Amino acid sequence: MSKIKQLILWLIGLQIIGYGLGLITQENLSPWYSSLSKSLLTPPGYVFGIAWSILYVLLAIVAWQLTQPCRLSHIVKMRIVFFIQLILNWIWTPIFFHHHAVILAFLCLCSIVLLMTYFMYLSWQQFRYLFWLMLPYWIWVCFASYLNFIICYQN
Repeated sequence: MSKIKQLILWLIGLQIIGYGLGLITQENLSPWYSSLSKSLLTPPGYVFGIAWSILYVLLAIVAWQLTQPCRLSHIVKMRIVFFIQLILNWIWTPIFFHHHAVILAFLCLCSIVLLMTYFMYLSWQQFRYLFWLMLPYWIWVCFASYLNFIICYQN
C-alpha cells in the first residue's frame, strides 16, 4: 500500500474514532456534565469538537510516520509510548463521560501528559518534526488535565 493511502487511512480512522467518542460525550452532556461546577476557563462546547478534529489530524500524521520503516533504535520506544497514550486518550472519554469517574479520568490524563512528555523528549533527538506536531496536543492535554482537576476538586 502506498504511503499516501496509509496516511489517508490513518486520517480517516482517527476522525471516525473521534466522532464516535464525540457521540459518547454528547449523550452525557446533559444533565450530568452541565450540572458540574467547572473552571471559568472551560471553553464553549463547540471548541472541543474543533480542537479534537485538528488534534486527531496531527495524531494521525504522527501515527502514520511512526509506522513507517525505520532503523533507529529508540523508534520502538517512541511507538510504544505513542500508542499507549493513544489508547489512554480513547478510554478517557468513556471513563469521564459514561462512567463519571472523574478522578480516574484525571489520572488517565496525567498518564497521557507524562507519556507525551517522554515521547517529545525522545522525538527531540532524532525526529524534531514529531516534537512540533505533538506540541499542540501536549498543550491541550495539559489544559484538559487542569479542567478535569477543577471538576474533581469542585465536585
